[in-house]
Amino acid sequence: MSVTSSTSTALACGACKHSNAPDAQFCGGCGHVLHEKCIQCGGLVSLTQKFCVGCGQDLNAWLEKRIAEQETKLADAVTAAKNHEYDRALGLLNLLAKNSDYRFRSVQEQAVAAKGKVENLQEKVNTQANQRIAAAKEAHAQNDLSTAVKLLVQVPENLLDEDSRRIRQSSQVHLDQLKALHSELQQCLEEKSYAQVAGLLQQLLELQPDNQRYQQLSQQVGDKLLRRAERLCVRQEYEAARNMLTSLPTICHNDQYNELFRRSDLACWLSKQFDVEPYATNALGRLAMRYAKEFPSDGKAADCVKQLSKAVKSKRPTARDGLAPWRADAKSWIGGRVGVLASPQSLNFEELKERPQSMAPFAVAIGLALQALGLGRITGNLLPKKGVMAKLGLGKAKPAWGIDVGSSAVTAVKLRMDKGSEQPIVEATHRVEFKNPTCRGGSKSASELVPEAITRLLEEIDVANTLVYANLPACDGVARFCELPPVKDKDAERLIETEVKTRIPISTEDLALISWVAPLQKESTIGRPVVMAAATKLAVSRRVDLLGIGGLKIDGLIPSPIALANFAAHEFAELLSPPEEKPTKNKKSKAKNGKEASEEQDEEITAEVSVSGKQPTLAFVDAGASKTTMLLISPVSVWFWSYESGGEDATAVVARRTKVTAEEAEQSKRNLASLKTPHDVDDDIREKHEVTRARLRKLFQEADKTFRHFDVKETWCVGSAHQQHGFLRRVMMK
Repeated sequence: MSVTSSTSTALACGACKHSNAPDAQFCGGCGHVLHEKCIQCGGLVSLTQKFCVGCGQDLNAWLEKRIAEQETKLADAVTAAKNHEYDRALGLLNLLAKNSDYRFRSVQEQAVAAKGKVENLQEKVNTQANQRIAAAKEAHAQNDLSTAVKLLVQVPENLLDEDSRRIRQSSQVHLDQLKALHSELQQCLEEKSYAQVAGLLQQLLELQPDNQRYQQLSQQVGDKLLRRAERLCVRQEYEAARNMLTSLPTICHNDQYNELFRRSDLACWLSKQFDVEPYATNALGRLAMRYAKEFPSDGKAADCVKQLSKAVKSKRPTARDGLAPWRADAKSWIGGRVGVLASPQSLNFEELKERPQSMAPFAVAIGLALQALGLGRITGNLLPKKGVMAKLGLGKAKPAWGIDVGSSAVTAVKLRMDKGSEQPIVEATHRVEFKNPTCRGGSKSASELVPEAITRLLEEIDVANTLVYANLPACDGVARFCELPPVKDKDAERLIETEVKTRIPISTEDLALISWVAPLQKESTIGRPVVMAAATKLAVSRRVDLLGIGGLKIDGLIPSPIALANFAAHEFAELLSPPEEKPTKNKKSKAKNGKEASEEQDEEITAEVSVSGKQPTLAFVDAGASKTTMLLISPVSVWFWSYESGGEDATAVVARRTKVTAEEAEQSKRNLASLKTPHDVDDDIREKHEVTRARLRKLFQEADKTFRHFDVKETWCVGSAHQQHGFLRRVMMK
């Protein structure tokens, strides 16, 4: 295809006008390229053609468009340079300056000229920017924020590094805050709102700590507010005094301030401890005495002491309760009223010479002794039976010791059941404290402390000719709860065996198991709830060996929660007794073939029907030094769970806060009144109580999912951790 008209015999160069052969690629005179590809058809066209011979493309229009695009790029480069985007500007100008096409010479020459100017400008501006940034950083280091901002605002934004940009932003915010605070300060001074003035001065001094004017004004305002706070304390307006003192700038915190703040803060805390407590405890009484001693002119404190002294001697809500009612409602979020089970009513204490002030710490030990006497709802033993008489379940009735080995003490209870007696007789109770709880950091291990305590216990009690049952800690075993369909006992046994094999992660050969299934209820709507408590034979053997090192030989080993359940079932038999089993009439029905039904069906034993769907339930919370157990027990079910947390957590908090030994903290924990600043310690203890409450709530939800029939009527605390001030209120109450 020809690139010129059909009559052309030579090709003139558009740049130098030199005449070239029609098929020449470059000009023979100047070397300029002579052809380019058509934008539409791709055919070669000369640079001087007006239209493409192949497709008719208007080549002049195409050229004008390209020139306009080049001019736009040139304008963009100029704009970028004005915006201090020098690298982008130079990139565009370099592209334009390299274009050797004579048709774009005007733009190319402008680009070359602009490139030189931009390079000079870039060098000048960058030099100034670097100098200002360096000066601004030095001013910022000297806390001259105003100068730093003035220098940095003169530097183009895109020339700032991250550090200088941060300095400019933070310094500007700082200056804006100073301006706003100073303006507000002037207004408050005019209005004589000195408490607000003090707060503003504290903020200003935090921004400008070396400002002598603010320091002097702070001292003047601080002295005025201290005098006002003293007058408020005299009028027993402690909270107003504390709030006023809280506003004082830190620079005014002298010895006078510290003592006045301590007293007002203590008074505020003490005054709020009494109306919220459900029971008149010894700890609350000691706090009232501290309140009256610290603030003798406060009539409320003296009245509180008198009222508590009277309340402690008043009648308990029930014979079982260990605490007298006080001001707040003792209703529990678990259900019913919450109380401390200090005086069991199902036992005979007449022969006990020295009865403990509270039997709450002995609940598990009592349950162990009851099970040894055969009085527990849940029977069984993790130890293998020995001897023919034991296998037959025969033998002369003996007194029984229940020995609960915890992490801070060993509690022991001796019971016997005389023929014709309605209640087990309590012959003896003993408690041996460990030198240090086994869960306390830095103390001896359980393998040392437990045998020592057992040895001391055996020096005080005689276990000869008695049955001895001890506890296996809940953490050394596993528990499983489920509900079987209302099947007969033999079928229930087979289902339990299947459940054990599939759900308990212990091989059958290494399994020690105690299980209980609710009696069969005719036309039952809730089936037959089951509880299974298991441990490895190795764990059982280790426990027996540990007790044996101290000289104690045992006849039974029972998981602590099972013992607690047996205590609860015995103590509240009137509420928790399973439905009485009554034989059905022997109705000999005939099958279709005329034969009588099996004798087994005729003699089937069923329990009374419970058609309400809900069962009266008791909740127990056993809080010890290192473990907390929740137990829910109804006439037809038992559910429990334990987790590793208890009163020792609060002991650690007190020790850390007051910087005393754990032994001293153990005493202070139950007597906050003995501490100089009990409110500070109580804040930390409250956090622990809130965690305990949350965990118990989660356990209760899990229990309710397992057995839907729980209807909690009463909630009881046993163990010893409930003696902490605020435990019942924060952990148990609504």
